[in-house]
Amino acid sequence: MDIEELYTYLLSAFEGKSFENILLNKRNADGKDSFNDEQRKKIIETMNTDKYSQVMSKLSRSFMTNLAKGTKTNKFSKEDCNKILEIYQKLIENISNYDMSYEKIALEHFTNVRNFISEYTANLDNENNNEKTSTYSPQFILEILNVQENDIKGTSLDIGCGKDGMLVKYLNEKGINAHGIDMECEDSDMLEQEDWLAKEYPEKEYDLITSNLAFTKKFNEANLEENNDVECYEYATTYMKILNSLKVGGVFHYVPAVTFIEELLPEDKFEVVNSFVDDNIMRTQIRRLK
Repeated sequence: MDIEELYTYLLSAFEGKSFENILLNKRNADGKDSFNDEQRKKIIETMNTDKYSQVMSKLSRSFMTNLAKGTKTNKFSKEDCNKILEIYQKLIENISNYDMSYEKIALEHFTNVRNFISEYTANLDNENNNEKTSTYSPQFILEILNVQENDIKGTSLDIGCGKDGMLVKYLNEKGINAHGIDMECEDSDMLEQEDWLAKEYPEKEYDLITSNLAFTKKFNEANLEENNDVECYEYATTYMKILNSLKVGGVFHYVPAVTFIEELLPEDKFEVVNSFVDDNIMRTQIRRLK
């Protein structure tokens, strides 16, 4: 059983085809017929390999994506992510126990997920996290994005660089061929006044692309809005154009994470790494592999 098969099976067998089942407090029973000792053995054998962490990562991203859709928020803390991992680790532990029936495993998993969602929604707050990029120094932006200044080389692009393009100017002063786009900046040799959805992103052009609380923030907001398929499609299309404008080995660093599309990226082409700016903001770096 490969990673994708296991991931798909666990979701369908224990959470149903739609995550809405859990949000609506409805248990799934679709996986009961296919859950037998042979299937259980395949799961245990697969999870005892190096595929374990990859499957856990895909399950966690899927969980956060669907929860964000259901609750209209994409704010997850480090503690939240650890609890989500624990839920799936417990599921695998229970599957490994042949004395537990499908019904008991499914009920416990449903209960764990439902309790997490109840606690999560109860603790949601709507604080504004001072998200104006223009107030950040270039050094602090690099720190937020987890970009090591000594590793920067070649050509870079900052998407949503702000009116003054502070990071772009800073990198150019350091000898980096840096460019930026933003609707509020004025055209110059370094900056381009452009809508990020309208810009042409040349194939394999950049060694580094950055975006701090700009493009992916708006992408998340578009994804959470109801009846907003057109704008969301435009963002998804642009997101893929941005990734394809990376050179092989190039990296896209951004805040916040967009887990709902990151989980769909082909693993043979893009390496996705999530980490935290602080306990409440998740960031992402994506390296193009080929």
